[in-house]
Amino acid sequence: MRRALYLLLALSTSLAHADFNSGARGTTSADFLELGVGARAVGMGQAYSAVADDATSLYWNPAGLTRVEHADATFMHAPYLDSTFYDYGAYAQRAGRHAWGLGVQYFSAGSIAQTDQNNASLGSFSPYDLAASAGYAYRLTEGGLSIGGDVKYIQSKILATASTVAADLGVQSGLFWDRLRLAVTATNMGGELKFEQESDPLPFALRYGASVNITKDWLAALDLVSPRDDSSYAALGTEYILHATDQFQFAGRLGYNSLTTSDVSGFTGLSCGMGIGYRSLAFDYAFLPYGSLGLTHRISLSLKWGAPEEDHLLRTSGANTEDVESLVESSNSPL
Repeated sequence: MRRALYLLLALSTSLAHADFNSGARGTTSADFLELGVGARAVGMGQAYSAVADDATSLYWNPAGLTRVEHADATFMHAPYLDSTFYDYGAYAQRAGRHAWGLGVQYFSAGSIAQTDQNNASLGSFSPYDLAASAGYAYRLTEGGLSIGGDVKYIQSKILATASTVAADLGVQSGLFWDRLRLAVTATNMGGELKFEQESDPLPFALRYGASVNITKDWLAALDLVSPRDDSSYAALGTEYILHATDQFQFAGRLGYNSLTTSDVSGFTGLSCGMGIGYRSLAFDYAFLPYGSLGLTHRISLSLKWGAPEEDHLLRTSGANTEDVESLVESSNSPL
């Protein structure tokens, strides 16, 4: 447990030379990596590093993969500003204390007219950004402390194409006092994207998170983020789940993220969302205004399947995953 925490603290210290202030804006590449994934997380203001418990954990905190029930797939589509769009897909699977996942991010800038120096048309081009990730996580203790990491291949195309490799690392605790969970992540560690003779680093960020179960159905979360290319900012979010029946649920979400409040005029920073779940299928939506730049939306579809018997007990008893698995391991027999 201590080794995992010491590893991230050492990493934080070793990267303290990074700018981490607003004067560094525009100095990084592959900025699409900073766009949040999953309508649930975005609806909660992107305060998700300690909440992550599904396939999107591969993006938010790889350690959260150990909280996937058994198998989980998530697909997201986000119509973005103007003609741009952002898609994400991920699959995660857990077997006991081990978990792994695969994910793909794709951002399209749409079709852009191309002209020469005399303003004569040269047709059009379609810039895009792509990242493919593979991750692994392990639950270190019966109390639920987990560590995880992933490696990602990143490709960016404007007219020329550049590519590099990066990694994420995360730690997520078990529950303290049956309510509080903590997390630390370091994202986009690695190389640079080089176009011709110019090289720019990736948007590395440190994220410190906490989530609190206020009640069984009411969750609150806070993330403090220090990005390489901007000032530190806070993300806050909350979610309330209403159980219509044993198999049908509604979720309401509200969030606030201070990243854009000083940069964009008009209404920005707040987000909201909703979710509908039926058995193992969930549909989530998030609304995120960017002031004078316009409105953005996230639409996600998630599917869980193949949950082992101990996870069925979890859902019907209200116990947390770590308690159920500890019971299984201590009894050395299936439930």
